[in-house]
Amino acid sequence: MVQLFEKFAEMVEKLPTRAVLKAVQLERQMLESDMAQKRTLPIAEVRSIVAFCDFLQHGPSTSRAVRISIPIQHLGFYRGTVKRLVVDGELPYQASEVFEHSFSAAMFEMA
Repeated sequence: MVQLFEKFAEMVEKLPTRAVLKAVQLERQMLESDMAQKRTLPIAEVRSIVAFCDFLQHGPSTSRAVRISIPIQHLGFYRGTVKRLVVDGELPYQASEVFEHSFSAAMFEMA
């Protein structure tokens, strides 16, 4: 059985870079709706995905981002996605630095 995070990661990886930001915004809205409707979801994965989507939408433009706790298994995918978006000009250069500060090793959850 494929988990929510794996489905999310697969979707993002298949998208052209220019479509990623819009797609993750829609994914975030769907997950937040699911949570509001009290649908059963793997909450740690939902929180991680929503936090990452929030970072992509708001975090790169702020000088000091909030630290976010995520399952450590998600870090490589998130880091690679941010790098891809920076390299292709979809996120500002400083987004990588803000990401590293926001998703620090001290804050990881073991899933």
